[in-house]
Amino acid sequence: MATNKGRSWKLERASMSSPGRSRPRSTKYSSSDSKPAPPAGSRQQVWVGGYTKADGTKVEGYYRATAGNA
Repeated sequence: MATNKGRSWKLERASMSSPGRSRPRSTKYSSSDSKPAPPAGSRQQVWVGGYTKADGTKVEGYYRATAGNA
């Protein structure tokens, strides 16, 4: 199916209506967000999202050890 540029995310986004709300709430990530957060200090590594340095160098995302596990 052909889509407009940049709009494909809207086609895969599901929503549900909630009483008393004017806008529907997305359910796309609801299952991944339902788990409780781990206790503070229990994780051994964390994800660092990709970024661009001031000199223009692009850095891909990567996992790094937390401060207590370095």
